[in-house]
Amino acid sequence: MIAIDQASKAWMLGHQSPGPHHLVGPLGIDVGRNSGVAFSLIAGHSTIALSVTIALTVVVAACALRAVPLLPSGVFGLLLGGGLSNDIDRVARHASGGVVDFVTLPHWPTFNLADAAISVGIVALFVLVLVRHPIFAQTTS
Repeated sequence: MIAIDQASKAWMLGHQSPGPHHLVGPLGIDVGRNSGVAFSLIAGHSTIALSVTIALTVVVAACALRAVPLLPSGVFGLLLGGGLSNDIDRVARHASGGVVDFVTLPHWPTFNLADAAISVGIVALFVLVLVRHPIFAQTTS
């Protein structure tokens, strides 16, 4: 996930002309920057954004280490890969405005592939909890 997201961002920065471009259906591209977190929350406070996302990444990594069944491991992998890739952007592209976003949909904030992985991971985790799928190894007392 990290390699795919970082490669897509690098390609967009190197090859995309400025301004919005329609791709197909509702999908488009328009390169932008986000110094905040999801939906540009706390934008302009990149140190706080990085601190919050690193803390969340540590929590997700701890959960991923405890996840036993294959499905929850994949879900935590999406969350961890997406989070780490955006954290890489926050550190590496701090001077240029933060995380690179480029995928556009009508009535939705611009996002990137890491954001999509995080969103899918959150929904999948929610579904696993709803259907009471085992996520962690059962401990015996």
